[in-house]
Amino acid sequence: MKKITALAAALVLCAAHASAYENSYAGYSVKDGQPYYKLEAKKVYAYTNISSKKVYQNEEDLKNTAVNIVNYYTAEDMEQILGEKFSTAYFDAEYEKLALLERSQLNPKTVPAPLLELEKYAEHDSNGNVTIQSKVLKEKLDQLTPLIKTGKIAGKKAITISYLYKQSDVLVKIDTSLVSANDRLYLLSTVNTDQDLYAPKKDEKSADADADIDETDTDEENEEAKTEPKSAASVKEEVEKALEVENVFVRDVPAETMQRFDKAHTDLLKGFKAFAPTSTPKDISFTDAAAGKSVQLPDDWFYGQLNLKYKDKGTFYLTLASSMKEMQEVAANTDYDSVYSVLAIPQADPEYQKKVTELYSSGARNVLQHWNHLLITASVDNITDAEIKELLSTPVANRLAFESFISEGLQRMKGFSNEYFALKDYKTNFDFTQEKALIGINADTDLLKDFAYNNKILLSCNQKAATAMLFIKKTDVETEKSLEQQVNEWHF
Repeated sequence: MKKITALAAALVLCAAHASAYENSYAGYSVKDGQPYYKLEAKKVYAYTNISSKKVYQNEEDLKNTAVNIVNYYTAEDMEQILGEKFSTAYFDAEYEKLALLERSQLNPKTVPAPLLELEKYAEHDSNGNVTIQSKVLKEKLDQLTPLIKTGKIAGKKAITISYLYKQSDVLVKIDTSLVSANDRLYLLSTVNTDQDLYAPKKDEKSADADADIDETDTDEENEEAKTEPKSAASVKEEVEKALEVENVFVRDVPAETMQRFDKAHTDLLKGFKAFAPTSTPKDISFTDAAAGKSVQLPDDWFYGQLNLKYKDKGTFYLTLASSMKEMQEVAANTDYDSVYSVLAIPQADPEYQKKVTELYSSGARNVLQHWNHLLITASVDNITDAEIKELLSTPVANRLAFESFISEGLQRMKGFSNEYFALKDYKTNFDFTQEKALIGINADTDLLKDFAYNNKILLSCNQKAATAMLFIKKTDVETEKSLEQQVNEWHF
């Protein structure tokens, strides 16, 4: 009996570990339940609260998906943010101060509260962290009135900042709880949405359609006015209006909706566990179970992975990885005014195509100046396709057919080169047997003449699975040798 009990306990522990994310250097773990989407970087982990197994089994669950985000900060990070020494004792003192104000029914903002100045965390994002309060969203949240409260959630002292607002007919709730342990601060955030509450009703949609019909029945003068070019400023104003945020009161939201929102955030804190951190930083790596491959990424990289389990049809993985610093630089240097200018050009303008191309080129050039690397992998297992089996049954004939088709296509592409894209050179590799097939392409390209990239493409399959990999990097940029080796081995 004791042996059976011990075995059951071991199985429970194994199951719990399998559905949890752990960062020993950060000193925490969180039960993520094998999410269908997740993102990991050095100091942030984000995931959906819907399991990969449920994505295509219940459409209603998918619509109500919440996103959980865990950010962590060391004592040194917090000292830079706060301008003073930080420890868990410091956090506890701030917690008690805010709790006293709450019990006295006083506004927490009546006294200095450095921990609640979340804009300072956003300013610290360049150190491998990305928070909810970053960039554009920060500007929107500044227009809203947050609800600040203290209390224990799942047994943890938490200072929680909540936003409830409407944007583009969607109800949004963001809860960020600050908790501390082992002289680290953790931001535990949940983003919930409800697309039904403020969705236009059927009669409203019909009225809008009727209005559109009425607008077409205008005189010639109005028709000309309607086709007048818009200014970039007016287009920007329209976009900003569509993205406007509006405070929403809890009393105006159905109780069951608020309960769903609260449960999602409570579940995050229930699944969060802090422990003594280790001295060895965690490697950023992802695993593709369908391909049976893992890739350890450079320290400043991130990855996002989509994991879909189809009932009785296997699993599909899609992973994108790149440098966090490079992506942040791209975002920071994006010329949004140029985007508005493109949207403002009427297609009837004789110069439309020329202006769009010029603006596209300038925007792309701005991106390419900061973007050096991109890795994309995709895999699917449990293959039952007859064409795959046919491909492997006659390897010699199929190898010759694929080699001819791909080589001819690459040669045509090389001759088609222009000022925007040029295929400079390429090499191919084909390896077909009755057990597996591999197609490898190594190509050098120029984008906008001034940006040279090397592109590696690997396509392979065996009797059970298929996988594809694309790795793009600037030719004049150094890449870690270990990463290049892992990329070259991404095949069966």
